[in-house]
Amino acid sequence: MGTRVREKWERVAEWGGRLRHPESGARRSLLLILKSALAATVSWFISYELIDATSPAFAPFSAVLMVQVTVYQSVIQSLRYVGAVAAGVAVQAVLGLSAGPDLISFALVALAALVISRWRVLGHQGPQVATAAFFAFATYTSATSNSDQVRELGQIVLLVLIGSAVGVAVNVLIAPPLRYRSAEYGIRALAQEIHDLLDAMTPELGEGAPDADTTKGWRDRASRTGSLITQSREGLRTARESLRLNPRPWARRRRRHLTFQAYEQTMEALVRMISQVAAITRTLDQRHREDEDPDSDTDTSEDTEDSDGSDGSDGSDGSGAPRESGGSGDFGDPEASRGPVAEDPRDPEYAPFLRGYSTFLSSVADFTEVLATLDEDHLREQADRLGEAAGHLEECRREIARTTDDHGLSLTDPTEPYGVLVVEATRLSEECRYTAEVLSHSADEPAAEGR
Repeated sequence: MGTRVREKWERVAEWGGRLRHPESGARRSLLLILKSALAATVSWFISYELIDATSPAFAPFSAVLMVQVTVYQSVIQSLRYVGAVAAGVAVQAVLGLSAGPDLISFALVALAALVISRWRVLGHQGPQVATAAFFAFATYTSATSNSDQVRELGQIVLLVLIGSAVGVAVNVLIAPPLRYRSAEYGIRALAQEIHDLLDAMTPELGEGAPDADTTKGWRDRASRTGSLITQSREGLRTARESLRLNPRPWARRRRRHLTFQAYEQTMEALVRMISQVAAITRTLDQRHREDEDPDSDTDTSEDTEDSDGSDGSDGSDGSGAPRESGGSGDFGDPEASRGPVAEDPRDPEYAPFLRGYSTFLSSVADFTEVLATLDEDHLREQADRLGEAAGHLEECRREIARTTDDHGLSLTDPTEPYGVLVVEATRLSEECRYTAEVLSHSADEPAAEGR
């Protein structure tokens, strides 16, 4: 019993600790609940105590809907919501007053309201047209005279206006939400996913050719990133949106100094890197699939073209530049003499190649490790570290190209993995260099914009 009580108090203490963090989800949720309760209470007081409305619940219901995640969304959605309700009430007013409160009249109201609800201008508030029309029909049937019917229908629109205005006012005046860090969180999540996958791959590749179960696990993991990418893009959209119409003085300063274009470019570069890592895992796994079924067609031919259209057949290293000759022949591995590795009897060069390739992927993992801690307050320092990491991994890529050439490994034979792996290494190197340049430019931009 004592242990359970202690665990409960520990969970309460942990939750309280999260509340102290300004950007924590627990704190945002609690604040949203308190603001929604306040908006609903004020709306109920106005509609019930001051106006003495017949159906006062319309006001607090509308107020809660309008306490959106961002100020901009509160304003936009309130306009759409009021428009949708007004349209629904108008449909009932026109058809109901002319046809009477019977079943045929309700069917016509429902049909017209559902057609109007498809109007794109109303967005997500479109279904509210039919909802308002149905409530208006119920109110209309309970009224005893035409004047009461008109008054009740008008009161619905008035209550929705009151609730929406109170909801927007509460969201604007009381801790208007700022989510600009959501862009950083999205980038961190994508970078961490790449880092974790590469961190799991490099030790295995350093030991030689991994087995089929291992490569299949990597391939499956790389293919399960769709939801993470969607969440990261949504976080960027929310971050950008949270600064619009936000009255906080801090937000106005932030709009002058922060551009989300660099974050968007970085995020899309990481999305492409995920695709390139996925192509690498497919290539590694496909080699085992071909061993199981020698007559099967390879599924990685689509990955063999470089970003500039080169397939490496012109004697280049995949980046458009001629490959350099020479090299030590150890595929960039400083521990080339550490001992025997698992070899592929079909191709004795495959395992040593993978050992060198693991060095390159390890340098990419180091690059993404920096991005996984991206912080605008330390962007200048991090941009410098990213530049150094990009330079190092480019050296590792060149070593792969040199030693591949030295050992005469074919980059054009579709039955061999070397072409795809070298091309994807080139693409990863280009994306890392591009990302470092984008963030370095962004780190210098505030000083120029602040003048």
